[in-house]
Amino acid sequence: MRFRSIPFLGFAVSSLFLLAASAEDKKPEEKKPEPPKLAGVLPLGVETGSPQKLTLRGQNLTNLPVVKFTGLANPPEIKITGSGEAKKIDGFDANRVGDQRLELEFTLPAETPAGTNVALVVTTPVGESKPLPLFVAPPGQIVGELEPNNGFRDAAVQRPGRIIRGALEAVTDVDVFRFGLKAGQSFRAEVLAERLGTTLDASLTLYDDKGRILKTNDDGPGLGRDSLLEFKVSAEGDYLLAITGVTEKAGPTSAYLLTVTALP
Repeated sequence: MRFRSIPFLGFAVSSLFLLAASAEDKKPEEKKPEPPKLAGVLPLGVETGSPQKLTLRGQNLTNLPVVKFTGLANPPEIKITGSGEAKKIDGFDANRVGDQRLELEFTLPAETPAGTNVALVVTTPVGESKPLPLFVAPPGQIVGELEPNNGFRDAAVQRPGRIIRGALEAVTDVDVFRFGLKAGQSFRAEVLAERLGTTLDASLTLYDDKGRILKTNDDGPGLGRDSLLEFKVSAEGDYLLAITGVTEKAGPTSAYLLTVTALP
């Protein structure tokens, strides 16, 4: 018995060889460079009139970067003193906290307005980042938290009118501050965290000196995940203000500024 050749089968086999060769020759497309993206800045808050050092975190920051201010008529020069990979933070991906860093030095003029009217922008040959707001304060107004301060007994005494800079670097961390208040005062405490690019979702709770809860707030109206607590003081004495995180993530970027006022 004679078998006749099947031309179609030969053509199919040849086509498969051609497709395989074509696939081997085809190179993967190179990833296109992306514009810089700012995730946050540490430490939070800068003061006017003296040299300030900050570390920016983000993505695509190290390709011939130029950092500039927005919101200032005559912005000062920003010197980049270091750059490279940013330390990984457990529980957060690079899209949220960045994987690159820029270290900066600058001095804001004494007349720079207080508040969040000033922002940082990074420009590279590929494009420009969205502005990242900075909190600006007069000299001597920002104070650091005093550790240990994670309980009523350890609560550091603070006075209204200062801006407290702190961080909740562990899920179980809590910062507690003690204030001496007078009857009739209007006590106001506000957290700046998410609005400045940090990962902290904060909650504020005010206690009396017996440890009884007087008022609590998670998200302030129009403030995103930042807290705002207001309370009318009825009796003179010591009051305790606690700031906690409400998520199961924490780290160095879970930083905050806490502004506290007590007006007659």
